[in-house]
Amino acid sequence: MQQKAKRKSKKRSDYSVNRKLIFSILLLSLLIILIWGCGTPEPNADIPQGTSAEPGLKPAPPVELELEPQTEPAPAEEPTPVLEPAATPAPIPVENPVPAPVANNNTDLEGTASKLVWSGISSSGGKPIALTFDAGWEYAQTMQLLDVLAQHQVQATFFLRGGWAKDHPDLVRAIFERGHLIGNHSLAHGHMASMTKEQMAADIAETTGIIKNMVGYTPYLFRPPFGEYNNTLLNVLGQQGYAYTVMWTVDSHDWAEAMNGVQVTEQYLIDRVLNNASAKGIVLMHVGGYQTVSALPEIITGLRAAGYTLVKLDELLPI
Repeated sequence: MQQKAKRKSKKRSDYSVNRKLIFSILLLSLLIILIWGCGTPEPNADIPQGTSAEPGLKPAPPVELELEPQTEPAPAEEPTPVLEPAATPAPIPVENPVPAPVANNNTDLEGTASKLVWSGISSSGGKPIALTFDAGWEYAQTMQLLDVLAQHQVQATFFLRGGWAKDHPDLVRAIFERGHLIGNHSLAHGHMASMTKEQMAADIAETTGIIKNMVGYTPYLFRPPFGEYNNTLLNVLGQQGYAYTVMWTVDSHDWAEAMNGVQVTEQYLIDRVLNNASAKGIVLMHVGGYQTVSALPEIITGLRAAGYTLVKLDELLPI
Protein backbone atom coordinates (compact mmCIF):
# COMPACT_ATOMS: atom_id res chain seq x y z
CA MET A 1 0.00 0.00 0.00
CA GLN A 2 2.80 2.30 0.79
CA GLN A 3 4.46 1.74 -2.60
CA LYS A 4 1.25 2.37 -4.39
CA ALA A 5 0.88 5.69 -2.56
CA LYS A 6 4.40 6.69 -3.63
CA ARG A 7 3.64 5.99 -7.24
CA LYS A 8 0.55 8.21 -7.16
CA SER A 9 2.50 11.01 -5.50
CA LYS A 10 5.20 10.86 -8.18
CA LYS A 11 2.61 10.91 -10.93
CA ARG A 12 1.11 14.07 -9.56
CA SER A 13 4.51 15.67 -9.31
CA ASP A 14 5.29 14.85 -12.98
CA TYR A 15 1.98 16.21 -14.06
CA SER A 16 2.60 19.48 -12.23
CA VAL A 17 6.02 19.82 -13.83
CA ASN A 18 4.54 19.22 -17.25
CA ARG A 19 1.89 21.84 -16.67
CA LYS A 20 4.52 24.40 -15.67
CA LEU A 21 6.62 23.54 -18.67
CA ILE A 22 3.72 23.93 -21.06
CA PHE A 23 2.72 27.18 -19.39
CA SER A 24 6.29 28.47 -19.71
CA ILE A 25 6.41 27.51 -23.36
CA LEU A 26 3.11 29.25 -24.06
CA LEU A 27 4.26 32.33 -22.20
CA LEU A 28 7.53 32.40 -24.10
CA SER A 29 5.72 31.98 -27.40
CA LEU A 30 3.39 34.83 -26.59
CA LEU A 31 6.32 37.04 -25.69
CA ILE A 32 8.08 36.22 -28.98
CA ILE A 33 4.92 37.01 -30.92
CA LEU A 34 4.56 40.35 -29.15
CA ILE A 35 8.19 41.27 -29.76
CA TRP A 36 7.99 40.24 -33.44
CA GLY A 37 4.75 42.13 -34.01
CA CYS A 38 6.14 45.31 -32.47
CA GLY A 39 9.33 45.23 -34.49
CA THR A 40 10.52 47.92 -36.97
CA PRO A 41 7.62 50.27 -37.70
CA GLU A 42 6.67 51.02 -41.30
CA PRO A 43 7.79 54.44 -42.47
CA ASN A 44 5.22 57.18 -42.28
CA ALA A 45 4.17 58.09 -45.76
CA ASP A 46 3.81 61.74 -44.74
CA ILE A 47 7.41 61.97 -43.53
CA PRO A 48 10.02 62.34 -46.25
CA GLN A 49 12.56 59.55 -46.17
CA GLY A 50 15.72 60.30 -44.26
CA THR A 51 13.93 62.41 -41.57
CA SER A 52 12.32 61.47 -38.27
CA ALA A 53 9.17 62.86 -36.76
CA GLU A 54 9.53 64.30 -33.32
CA PRO A 55 6.94 63.06 -30.85
CA GLY A 56 3.89 65.28 -30.60
CA LEU A 57 4.68 67.21 -33.84
CA LYS A 58 2.65 66.89 -36.95
CA PRO A 59 4.73 66.15 -39.95
CA ALA A 60 5.32 69.10 -42.27
CA PRO A 61 3.23 68.97 -45.40
CA PRO A 62 5.15 67.97 -48.48
CA VAL A 63 6.68 70.87 -50.35
CA GLU A 64 5.07 71.39 -53.73
CA LEU A 65 7.57 72.70 -56.25
CA GLU A 66 6.21 75.23 -58.68
CA LEU A 67 7.27 74.18 -62.12
CA GLU A 68 7.17 76.60 -65.00
CA PRO A 69 4.51 75.51 -67.42
CA GLN A 70 6.07 73.88 -70.41
CA THR A 71 4.96 75.45 -73.63
CA GLU A 72 4.41 73.01 -76.37
CA PRO A 73 6.94 73.69 -79.09
CA ALA A 74 5.44 75.36 -82.13
CA PRO A 75 5.31 73.02 -85.05
CA ALA A 76 8.27 73.52 -87.28
CA GLU A 77 7.34 75.32 -90.43
CA GLU A 78 7.98 73.26 -93.45
CA PRO A 79 10.37 75.12 -95.71
CA THR A 80 8.73 76.46 -98.80
CA PRO A 81 10.09 74.41 -101.66
CA VAL A 82 12.14 76.44 -104.08
CA LEU A 83 10.79 75.80 -107.51
CA GLU A 84 13.49 75.72 -110.09
CA PRO A 85 12.46 77.46 -113.29
CA ALA A 86 11.73 75.12 -116.18
CA ALA A 87 14.48 74.77 -118.40
CA THR A 88 14.25 76.95 -121.22
CA PRO A 89 15.75 75.88 -124.52
CA ALA A 90 18.61 78.03 -125.76
CA PRO A 91 17.25 80.77 -128.09
CA ILE A 92 18.11 80.70 -131.75
CA PRO A 93 20.16 83.78 -132.58
CA VAL A 94 18.11 86.32 -134.46
CA GLU A 95 19.39 87.29 -137.86
CA ASN A 96 18.71 90.95 -137.41
CA PRO A 97 19.29 92.45 -140.85
CA VAL A 98 19.23 96.07 -139.74
CA PRO A 99 22.63 97.41 -140.84
CA ALA A 100 24.87 98.89 -138.18
CA PRO A 101 26.84 102.07 -138.82
CA VAL A 102 30.23 101.57 -140.38
CA ALA A 103 32.79 101.26 -137.60
CA ASN A 104 35.59 103.80 -137.84
CA ASN A 105 38.59 101.55 -137.36
CA ASN A 106 41.07 104.01 -138.88
CA THR A 107 41.76 101.62 -141.75
CA ASP A 108 41.87 102.93 -145.29
CA LEU A 109 40.12 101.04 -148.05
CA GLU A 110 42.50 99.24 -150.36
CA GLY A 111 42.10 99.34 -154.08
CA THR A 112 41.06 95.69 -154.08
CA ALA A 113 38.49 96.09 -151.31
CA SER A 114 35.08 94.51 -151.74
CA LYS A 115 32.54 97.02 -153.04
CA LEU A 116 29.63 97.74 -150.71
CA VAL A 117 26.37 97.81 -152.68
CA TRP A 118 22.77 98.49 -151.68
CA SER A 119 21.26 97.91 -155.13
CA GLY A 120 22.14 96.60 -158.57
CA ILE A 121 24.73 98.47 -160.63
CA SER A 122 24.28 96.90 -164.05
CA SER A 123 23.41 99.15 -166.96
CA SER A 124 20.64 96.93 -168.24
CA GLY A 125 17.26 98.56 -168.79
CA GLY A 126 13.85 97.47 -167.63
CA LYS A 127 12.84 96.81 -164.04
CA PRO A 128 14.98 93.95 -162.76
CA ILE A 129 14.69 93.05 -159.08
CA ALA A 130 16.40 90.30 -157.10
CA LEU A 131 14.92 88.13 -154.37
CA THR A 132 17.59 87.08 -151.85
CA PHE A 133 17.33 84.59 -148.99
CA ASP A 134 19.70 84.33 -146.01
CA ALA A 135 20.19 80.90 -144.42
CA GLY A 136 21.36 81.16 -140.83
CA TRP A 137 19.93 78.37 -138.62
CA GLU A 138 16.45 77.39 -139.75
CA TYR A 139 16.24 74.86 -142.55
CA ALA A 140 12.90 73.00 -142.30
CA GLN A 141 11.17 75.16 -144.93
CA THR A 142 13.99 75.15 -147.47
CA MET A 143 12.48 72.61 -149.85
CA GLN A 144 9.04 74.26 -149.66
CA LEU A 145 10.68 77.55 -150.54
CA LEU A 146 12.53 75.99 -153.47
CA ASP A 147 9.30 74.39 -154.70
CA VAL A 148 7.45 77.73 -154.69
CA LEU A 149 10.28 79.35 -156.70
CA ALA A 150 10.24 76.44 -159.14
CA GLN A 151 6.47 76.62 -159.58
CA HIS A 152 6.77 80.31 -160.52
CA GLN A 153 9.95 79.79 -162.57
CA VAL A 154 11.98 82.18 -160.44
CA GLN A 155 15.70 81.96 -159.77
CA ALA A 156 17.00 83.73 -156.69
CA THR A 157 20.17 84.23 -154.64
CA PHE A 158 20.89 82.37 -151.39
CA PHE A 159 23.45 83.61 -148.86
CA LEU A 160 24.51 80.59 -146.81
CA ARG A 161 26.13 80.52 -143.42
CA GLY A 162 29.07 78.10 -143.51
CA GLY A 163 27.84 76.13 -140.49
CA TRP A 164 24.38 75.81 -142.05
CA ALA A 165 25.88 74.52 -145.31
CA LYS A 166 28.05 72.03 -143.45
CA ASP A 167 25.05 70.69 -141.53
CA HIS A 168 22.74 70.47 -144.58
CA PRO A 169 24.81 69.53 -147.65
CA ASP A 170 21.75 68.02 -149.37
CA LEU A 171 19.97 71.38 -149.21
CA VAL A 172 23.04 73.22 -150.52
CA ARG A 173 23.14 70.90 -153.52
CA ALA A 174 19.40 71.27 -154.08
CA ILE A 175 19.74 75.07 -154.15
CA PHE A 176 22.64 74.93 -156.60
CA GLU A 177 21.17 72.24 -158.85
CA ARG A 178 17.96 74.24 -159.26
CA GLY A 179 19.94 77.08 -160.77
CA HIS A 180 20.04 79.52 -157.85
CA LEU A 181 23.08 81.65 -157.05
CA ILE A 182 24.98 81.05 -153.79
CA GLY A 183 26.76 83.69 -151.70
CA ASN A 184 28.75 83.66 -148.44
CA HIS A 185 26.99 84.67 -145.19
CA SER A 186 29.97 84.05 -142.83
CA LEU A 187 30.76 80.90 -140.90
CA ALA A 188 28.85 81.42 -137.63
CA HIS A 189 26.86 84.64 -138.13
CA GLY A 190 29.06 86.55 -135.71
CA HIS A 191 29.67 90.26 -135.30
CA MET A 192 32.43 90.51 -137.86
CA ALA A 193 33.15 94.22 -137.39
CA SER A 194 34.34 93.30 -133.87
CA MET A 195 36.75 90.62 -135.10
CA THR A 196 40.45 90.96 -135.76
CA LYS A 197 41.67 90.90 -139.33
CA GLU A 198 42.95 87.34 -138.86
CA GLN A 199 39.62 86.15 -137.47
CA MET A 200 37.74 87.69 -140.37
CA ALA A 201 40.04 86.06 -142.89
CA ALA A 202 39.71 82.60 -141.30
CA ASP A 203 35.90 82.87 -141.06
CA ILE A 204 35.44 83.87 -144.69
CA ALA A 205 37.96 81.36 -146.05
CA GLU A 206 36.41 78.41 -144.21
CA THR A 207 32.93 79.18 -145.52
CA THR A 208 34.26 79.61 -149.05
CA GLY A 209 35.90 76.19 -148.80
CA ILE A 210 32.72 74.51 -147.51
CA ILE A 211 30.62 75.82 -150.41
CA LYS A 212 33.27 75.10 -153.05
CA ASN A 213 33.82 71.54 -151.87
CA MET A 214 30.09 70.81 -151.95
CA VAL A 215 29.06 72.23 -155.32
CA GLY A 216 32.30 73.12 -157.08
CA TYR A 217 31.45 76.82 -157.18
CA THR A 218 33.45 79.67 -155.62
CA PRO A 219 31.14 82.47 -154.39
CA TYR A 220 32.02 86.11 -155.03
CA LEU A 221 29.15 87.76 -153.15
CA PHE A 222 29.17 88.31 -149.39
CA ARG A 223 26.38 89.45 -147.08
CA PRO A 224 27.59 90.53 -143.61
CA PRO A 225 25.67 89.17 -140.61
CA PHE A 226 23.47 91.85 -139.00
CA GLY A 227 24.54 94.17 -141.81
CA GLU A 228 27.68 95.03 -139.81
CA TYR A 229 30.92 95.86 -141.60
CA ASN A 230 33.99 98.08 -141.52
CA ASN A 231 36.89 98.88 -143.83
CA THR A 232 39.00 96.02 -142.51
CA LEU A 233 36.27 93.54 -143.42
CA LEU A 234 35.89 95.03 -146.90
CA ASN A 235 39.66 94.81 -147.42
CA VAL A 236 39.79 91.16 -146.28
CA LEU A 237 36.85 90.26 -148.50
CA GLY A 238 38.53 91.88 -151.49
CA GLN A 239 41.71 89.94 -150.81
CA GLN A 240 39.73 86.69 -150.88
CA GLY A 241 37.99 87.42 -154.17
CA TYR A 242 34.65 88.83 -152.97
CA ALA A 243 33.90 91.60 -155.43
CA TYR A 244 30.71 92.73 -153.67
CA THR A 245 29.42 93.07 -150.13
CA VAL A 246 25.67 93.00 -150.61
CA MET A 247 23.10 94.92 -148.56
CA TRP A 248 19.46 95.49 -149.67
CA THR A 249 16.87 98.02 -150.74
CA VAL A 250 13.90 96.29 -149.06
CA ASP A 251 13.98 94.50 -145.72
CA SER A 252 10.86 92.34 -145.78
CA HIS A 253 10.91 91.94 -141.97
CA ASP A 254 10.13 88.24 -142.42
CA TRP A 255 12.63 87.48 -139.65
CA ALA A 256 10.39 89.22 -137.06
CA GLU A 257 7.03 88.31 -135.55
CA ALA A 258 6.18 91.95 -134.92
CA MET A 259 7.63 95.34 -135.83
CA ASN A 260 6.91 98.44 -133.76
CA GLY A 261 3.89 96.76 -132.22
CA VAL A 262 2.50 95.62 -135.58
CA GLN A 263 2.13 91.90 -136.22
CA VAL A 264 4.19 90.71 -139.16
CA THR A 265 1.63 88.68 -141.05
CA GLU A 266 1.62 87.19 -144.52
CA GLN A 267 -0.14 90.29 -145.84
CA TYR A 268 2.35 92.53 -144.04
CA LEU A 269 5.20 90.91 -145.99
CA ILE A 270 3.37 91.16 -149.30
CA ASP A 271 2.55 94.83 -148.84
CA ARG A 272 6.01 95.74 -147.59
CA VAL A 273 7.82 94.20 -150.55
CA LEU A 274 5.41 95.42 -153.23
CA ASN A 275 5.17 98.94 -151.80
CA ASN A 276 8.96 99.35 -151.59
CA ALA A 277 10.03 97.61 -154.78
CA SER A 278 12.30 99.46 -157.21
CA ALA A 279 14.25 98.77 -160.40
CA LYS A 280 17.56 97.05 -159.63
CA GLY A 281 16.30 96.54 -156.12
CA ILE A 282 17.42 93.82 -153.72
CA VAL A 283 14.81 92.21 -151.46
CA LEU A 284 16.00 90.72 -148.19
CA MET A 285 14.21 87.57 -146.99
CA HIS A 286 15.14 84.47 -145.01
CA VAL A 287 14.97 80.72 -145.47
CA GLY A 288 13.46 80.43 -141.99
CA GLY A 289 11.17 83.47 -142.15
CA TYR A 290 7.92 83.07 -140.23
CA GLN A 291 5.58 83.86 -143.14
CA THR A 292 8.00 83.77 -146.07
CA VAL A 293 6.82 80.61 -147.82
CA SER A 294 3.14 81.51 -147.58
CA ALA A 295 3.68 85.13 -148.71
CA LEU A 296 6.09 84.37 -151.54
CA PRO A 297 3.58 83.38 -154.28
CA GLU A 298 1.71 86.67 -154.06
CA ILE A 299 4.95 88.63 -153.81
CA ILE A 300 6.13 87.07 -157.07
CA THR A 301 2.86 87.60 -158.92
CA GLY A 302 2.54 91.12 -157.54
CA LEU A 303 6.04 92.13 -158.68
CA ARG A 304 5.46 90.73 -162.14
CA ALA A 305 2.11 92.48 -162.36
CA ALA A 306 3.95 95.73 -161.62
CA GLY A 307 6.35 95.13 -164.52
CA TYR A 308 9.34 93.73 -162.62
CA THR A 309 11.61 90.97 -163.85
CA LEU A 310 12.90 88.67 -161.13
CA VAL A 311 16.61 87.94 -161.57
CA LYS A 312 19.64 86.55 -159.73
CA LEU A 313 22.15 88.99 -158.34
CA ASP A 314 24.80 88.14 -160.90
CA GLU A 315 22.64 90.01 -163.44
CA LEU A 316 22.65 93.12 -161.25
CA LEU A 317 26.23 92.82 -159.99
CA PRO A 318 28.45 91.69 -162.81
CA ILE A 319 32.12 90.93 -162.25
